[in-house]
Amino acid sequence: MSTSFAPIPPIQKRTVGGGAGGHNGASDTTPRRAMMKSTLGPGSDGQPLSLHATFINPLANPKGIKLGCELCGKPAYIQCKDCRVTFYCDKEHQGTDFRGIHEKICSLLIPLRTPVSVLGSEEERIHRDKQTRHRQIQLLELSKTEAHKKLFEGQYDLAIPAALQALRFSMDVYGQDSIQLVPSYLLLGEASIGLKQYPQAEDYLSLAKWAILKVPDCEHRIRSQMHRNFGLLYASLGKYDDALAQLSQDIYYASLVKGPSILVFLEGCWGLEEGIEGGGGEEEREVLDEAQQAEAVQMLTTIYTFRTSFAASSTGPAEVNYVLGQLHHIYGNSERAKEYVGKALEVYEAVLGREHSLTIEARNFFKSVVKVGGVGRVTSAGTGAHHGGSAGRRRSIAR
Repeated sequence: MSTSFAPIPPIQKRTVGGGAGGHNGASDTTPRRAMMKSTLGPGSDGQPLSLHATFINPLANPKGIKLGCELCGKPAYIQCKDCRVTFYCDKEHQGTDFRGIHEKICSLLIPLRTPVSVLGSEEERIHRDKQTRHRQIQLLELSKTEAHKKLFEGQYDLAIPAALQALRFSMDVYGQDSIQLVPSYLLLGEASIGLKQYPQAEDYLSLAKWAILKVPDCEHRIRSQMHRNFGLLYASLGKYDDALAQLSQDIYYASLVKGPSILVFLEGCWGLEEGIEGGGGEEEREVLDEAQQAEAVQMLTTIYTFRTSFAASSTGPAEVNYVLGQLHHIYGNSERAKEYVGKALEVYEAVLGREHSLTIEARNFFKSVVKVGGVGRVTSAGTGAHHGGSAGRRRSIAR
């Protein structure tokens, strides 16, 4: 069973009492109308949701206080039982938010969303404001990291709560019109694309574009990511001319940041894989952080889309699936690794034959994934052809 979110109401800058970053108070303002509608599955966090939630009666709220759902803004009927400062319209939204980000930040929200009873001296207020800002920045980075992680794992529904929290904390820290909001908009856009919620994805990416246009000296890295997301969106919609235009801009700005090789992240992935296969120690590995992992997957997905649409080679998409499988295996996601490598192996066997070197390599790698079971280390089963094959695939995909 699945449920659809109602359109997200304006992302609110919360100010309750004297505490910055408070929640659902009468003084809420409306800085953005970032509308979205996504389809999410119920899932489970391993515990009955009732252990984390308490039902509340909105009619019992103090006068002038309206409690809204953390995800959709509708009137809240459920309160987080642990922090008691976060509210939801139903159990499903509470469960989605819990699995997406809330379990990581539950107790950290209490000092930010609890009204200050005593204002204190000016010196105390300054100190409290500094502490609040420090906590908000910490939660901002944590929320972005969790959103990147969910995107890398393909859990787009759970990436949205984390990205929404990142957007809220960005607004609290930097203001409603800051360029610092763009990374959160891009995360929300990418998650919406993954959920095939294309109008909402375009809304978020348009907000990112508008923020970038207002800052002439915006970082090339941010411009590159924005154009890449637009390219992925247009490719998903079948607007290939628009997608090509956006991706050419992505390549241009990425080259200004990283040099002429747009595949810098993919090079890192292949380099990591080859280091593992070559028997190098842990200290020799080039480890990508979660944001880089998510971006590598995004780049590969874009390449796959264009190969299936334009490339004449029947094995082109399979090569991308093979590399995606390797990437997921390296970072311990054995189920996704088996899925992608299995798809590649089917094509190799059908097109190249069972005795082709790439087919043998893929078959051995698939066996090693099954054997290791997601430990994140490749066995030596396919080492013979694999090391040279990696360089060949790297050159092939770069073309």
